[in-house]
Amino acid sequence: MPGRILQEDVEGLKQRADLAEVVADHTNLRRAGSRLKGLCPFHQEKTPSFTVDPGQGFYHCFGCDEGGDVYTFLMKVEGLTFTEAVEQLARRVGYQLRYEELSAGQRRALGKRTRLVAANIAAADFFHRQLLADAGEPARAYLRSRGFGRPDADRFQLGFAPLEWDALSRHLTDERFSERELEEAGLAARTPRGGLRDRLRGRIVFPVLDLNGDVIGFGGRVVPGLDYGAHEPPKYLNTPETPLYRKHRVLYGMSWARPEVVRTGEVLVTEGYTDVIALHQAGLTNAVATCGTAVGEDHFRLLVRYAARVVLAFDSDAAGEKAAERASELSRAHHLQVRVLVMPPGKDPADTVREVGTDGMRTMVAAAEPLVRFMLRRATADHPATPEGRAAAVDASAGLLAGIDDPVLRGQYARVVADELTGVSVAAVADAVARAGSRLPTAEVHPPPAVTLEPSEQRELSARARLEREVLRIALQRPDLLPGRWAEVCDEDFAHPRARAVFAPLQAAGGPGAPLAEVLGAAADDEVRSLVRAIALEDFTVEPDPTHVAMLVGRLLLRRVERAIVAQKDAVQRLNPVVEPDRHRTEFERLIALEARRRDLREAAAQ
Repeated sequence: MPGRILQEDVEGLKQRADLAEVVADHTNLRRAGSRLKGLCPFHQEKTPSFTVDPGQGFYHCFGCDEGGDVYTFLMKVEGLTFTEAVEQLARRVGYQLRYEELSAGQRRALGKRTRLVAANIAAADFFHRQLLADAGEPARAYLRSRGFGRPDADRFQLGFAPLEWDALSRHLTDERFSERELEEAGLAARTPRGGLRDRLRGRIVFPVLDLNGDVIGFGGRVVPGLDYGAHEPPKYLNTPETPLYRKHRVLYGMSWARPEVVRTGEVLVTEGYTDVIALHQAGLTNAVATCGTAVGEDHFRLLVRYAARVVLAFDSDAAGEKAAERASELSRAHHLQVRVLVMPPGKDPADTVREVGTDGMRTMVAAAEPLVRFMLRRATADHPATPEGRAAAVDASAGLLAGIDDPVLRGQYARVVADELTGVSVAAVADAVARAGSRLPTAEVHPPPAVTLEPSEQRELSARARLEREVLRIALQRPDLLPGRWAEVCDEDFAHPRARAVFAPLQAAGGPGAPLAEVLGAAADDEVRSLVRAIALEDFTVEPDPTHVAMLVGRLLLRRVERAIVAQKDAVQRLNPVVEPDRHRTEFERLIALEARRRDLREAAAQ
């Protein structure tokens, strides 16, 4: 990996990039004054609430509260890391990035990885050309039988590995790759006699890409009708673990699926390469597959970066069901919603989507069974409808229920076990769960009653909040209209905690007129940054003018003065003018000054 990108280039690239042009790749934008508006690419909406300010280089959605700069947008919409977003943007605008100096070891590692990726890319090109050649006809015939044509082969870089002993090895050594590099890339293995033999021979080849789109490994499937001799090879074979390829960390198709996964928040996980291709072909482009291994911890670590919901779409066999069970603990650990979609008997997702069509498959995915319910149904399914069988079914489900942390959810599923799966009482299920080490809730917990306000008090608070937000909007968007009296404004003038949270970074960045990027940089957290962006990009109901702005600032200051007058009157009343004449006079003069100040502000606020 290269060193870190120089911060100077990160900032320089952001200044050069056109945020509106990047956003326009994902949603239509229309001019609205100095800004642009469109439908939000991050959530479904009918009325545009997504605003882009090209001048300041920020966007904000007033519907889902997403916002940020061009890097944030690419990270969110494409599911990229920060570095990936910077590098993608640099390629887009033709900006040459510079990196921090690498150590000698880092340079060697980077050079090695580059060579191994290049070997895999060259291998993928070789396999693809072999598929299109005469020798690839048996492989093409199989692909046609599964509904895949030339466009699919090109799109997914499908290939054919000749049945020859070392066809790929000879080709790549001719291309100046060393035998050691072919071994390290997992493309060839050493024979007892010291030569090389290809790892994949006589197979349809599926290149496996990493998230950057680099070919890092291959999956191979035997070709029906091809003569493999006396030895029957395994149906599927992957390239071995290499410095590039760790199959338990890779999901086939993720580089193609990532934009749709990020857009929808949902990923469809299958077991086969052809499942992914068929689903993408049908328009379900959020489909991925495991590479010959069960869904595991590292897969969930990858998925949680891009999705909130996972649908496990497996063949209707025991292996698929066991895979769903393994996902149970991982889903809780990674806070993912997991559902299970079992295919009709004897069918895989590729078969199913061809039979039911795109709409039918989408309906099936939407109706996928929640993982817990699926596991409870399996746990209770094999027990007979006898008293003993029902008791055994309840015991089998109790451990699953006890593992549910949320007491409300645990109670809901206990009722499913009682009413739908076993026909016993909820109390009997609760007893079984208690024996399994947990306890179902016995009564609802009601939150304490909320403090209620009189209508007049509520109206006053709402009016105050609107005033404070309006003043902050002017300070962020039209600082040129602020009167000299703004210098008197302090955090005490903002009663609403959110308004005060916005005022703090504004002042820390140098006050009104400071670049929005600096205000955001001074914000306490992401929530405050989102609020600052929203206020900075909000439209004015009525375009402000200096007189109106002076009135608003006057009203803002007036409240603090009125509070001070109340406190000062109290201080004066507590003093005896006969006993402490000097102190009484001083405090009374302060009260007079505050009264004069209030009259002045009232006049400004009334203009």
